[in-house]
Parts: sequence; C-alpha cells; structure tokens
Amino acid sequence: MSDTDPVFFAFDRKLKLTTLKVIPVSEIETNKYPHPIWDLVATTNSVPITDFAYGMRIPGMRPRVPGATPDPLVPGVNYRLLIESGRLKAQHDFVPVPFTP
Repeated sequence: MSDTDPVFFAFDRKLKLTTLKVIPVSEIETNKYPHPIWDLVATTNSVPITDFAYGMRIPGMRPRVPGATPDPLVPGVNYRLLIESGRLKAQHDFVPVPFTP
C-alpha cells in the first residue's frame, strides 16, 4: 500500500516519450547530479500515450538501470516530472497528498 493517493499525468495529445524522470525538487536544488526516483528510457519504439500514473509500466519504455523500480512517493514532498518526446521537453512540479481510504 502506498502512503499517497495515486498520481496521474495527462497530455493534450498523444506523445511517444523518449525519457521520463521524477526527481525530488530538493535534490535538484542541492545536487549537481540529482538522483531520479523513477527513470525510464524508450526502447526501440515507445507507444504513443495520453496519460500515465506514477510508477506504472509504460509500453515501449524500460528503466534506465535494468531491474530498477520506482521509489515510493512521500506525501508533502515536492517532485519534478521531466519528460522528453523527440525534441520536445517538458517539466511539471507536483506534491503528492496522503492516502485517503
């Protein structure tokens, strides 16, 4: 069971992601090389998607480090989602909320 409610991300169009990272903002502010808690790269051809949930398996993508799994999110911590789709780059900061049964 997670300590946070599920976190979902959505786009206004289908994107073929080439990279996806989630990094605590505090690490970005204090470390030259921040450690992502979720880090995926496209295999040969990622599947176009319009949405995904934190930690889910995304068809056509794999962990950058073989066998790595996403770290659990912590309620109240500020995170940054970084995505790339070809030449397009985007980021979004989010703060997960505590799990509500």
